[in-house]
Amino acid sequence: MVDFPGFVTRDSETRYLLVGDDGHVLLSNSIIAEIYHRLFSALGYEKTPKIIYESAKKGTYQVQKNLIAAYRVTLKDEEDLSNRISRLPLYIQTCGHGRGKTVQRGEEFIFMVRHSSVAESFKNSGLERPVCHFLAGFFAGMAEAYAELVKPSISYSCVETKCVATGDPHTVELPNQRRETCLILEIGTLHA
Repeated sequence: MVDFPGFVTRDSETRYLLVGDDGHVLLSNSIIAEIYHRLFSALGYEKTPKIIYESAKKGTYQVQKNLIAAYRVTLKDEEDLSNRISRLPLYIQTCGHGRGKTVQRGEEFIFMVRHSSVAESFKNSGLERPVCHFLAGFFAGMAEAYAELVKPSISYSCVETKCVATGDPHTVELPNQRRETCLILEIGTLHA
């Protein structure tokens, strides 16, 4: 299974993602938003967030573990882990899912994401609930994959506490702790 096409770039004028040939389909923001809309319609708000979060976390974790092995990534200590986790928002920018930055408060990481494609698509929907479960799962899965490189391993979860889709100016996600560390996702236009 190929997760990403071999050659991806951005059109300098439209900012659309481009692939090297027409044999690839990108998981675009509109596809993700449509999946959300259909799941909310079919399953309701109580089941949908858990399905999206758990699927994104597990899938991201598995893909990142494979990439870590393929590129023989190593981390020396918890400082290396913190540095790696602090760069996670750059990955979503590359794929066009928003623009992010990280603030670290003690052992907690706060991911502030602006222009989340999912949050923006629900901003005026009347749902008025957090919707960035995909990004929360992505951040938790990535963090957990890297955390396994440092002993003792840290388990991550990410909970959205604010979201532009609820009328907040941004979204924030928080992970829980069981030698578990919090990841806070703030989506502005996130919170965990």
